[in-house]
Amino acid sequence: MMYKQCAKKFWYFYNDEEAYKGYKQTQGSDALIKGSLFHQYADSFFDNIGVSTDAYSNDVFRAALPHTKFADLNKWLDWFADKEWERFEELSAARYEHLFIPFAREEFVSMPDAIDRTGHFDRVDEIPGTKNLRIIEYKTGKSYNMDKTWAATSMNSEIGFYVIMLNTIKKYPDYKITEWAVINPTLETIWVNKISPISLKSVNATYRSLTQAVFDKGPFERNITMLCRYCPYIDDCLLGDNIDIDYELFN
Repeated sequence: MMYKQCAKKFWYFYNDEEAYKGYKQTQGSDALIKGSLFHQYADSFFDNIGVSTDAYSNDVFRAALPHTKFADLNKWLDWFADKEWERFEELSAARYEHLFIPFAREEFVSMPDAIDRTGHFDRVDEIPGTKNLRIIEYKTGKSYNMDKTWAATSMNSEIGFYVIMLNTIKKYPDYKITEWAVINPTLETIWVNKISPISLKSVNATYRSLTQAVFDKGPFERNITMLCRYCPYIDDCLLGDNIDIDYELFN
């Protein structure tokens, strides 16, 4: 939902997509690199531990994750292993250990529309005792604090966008997507939220306004937030404007 985050960034991206990709590949900060590595390791964790639950233990879980040169990344992985072990113990106690391995991982979805919709999410878990699913996103940035209203609202929109696509294309026809969760090892917190039908309607309305704006070629208003500091277009976006952003406020 780049457009919802910042319509101006959306405009830059679709007019200079190659430059954006080059920035992400060559100019990424340590935070981006470590965040990407955490995603990679959290996904491969479920391949490394295997399917024989009899062999599971907290030590086995941590051994399924690497030790890296980044001290904070190692701390994230320690925490992730502990939380996944806690989750396994809870499932096992309720005799749902077979649900420990995620229902789906690293899902890419697309849906034809006036402007084709595409999306990617990290993981899907089946909710024990139901035919319901929970979409899970790994977020390592401090700004992804779901206790903050604006952050939770943004995530609700992002997940809602995926849910609309998944429901429309009937990706999981025998299941209902009812919850989303954010796992943030930096803040050492896991948030779980219900998916609201009202928010899905709002997301769909936003998409319609997006397509109309694209067809009308504007307006693409910028949204100056803490995320601006990570935007590859910030210099062009603010060029010639007398705007002073105090990035210390964003830490």
